[in-house]
Amino acid sequence: MEMEGVVHNGVIIPDDATALPEGTRVRISPAPPQEPKSFGERFAQFKGAVTGLPADLAQQHEHYRLGTPKR
Repeated sequence: MEMEGVVHNGVIIPDDATALPEGTRVRISPAPPQEPKSFGERFAQFKGAVTGLPADLAQQHEHYRLGTPKR
């Protein structure tokens, strides 16, 4: 059986704690570190999610958010 979990304040908390009866002995093998995902990979699912935005929103975000004059 293989389980996953996290360490919180020095205590290992399994994702599904109900799968093991109280007092069960376990062996822990840390997973190899994973390369963090880039911003684009993490938020790719949201690309194009909002429609009808101004074409210059990225350049003029202060105008649209704060009401400052356009540059």
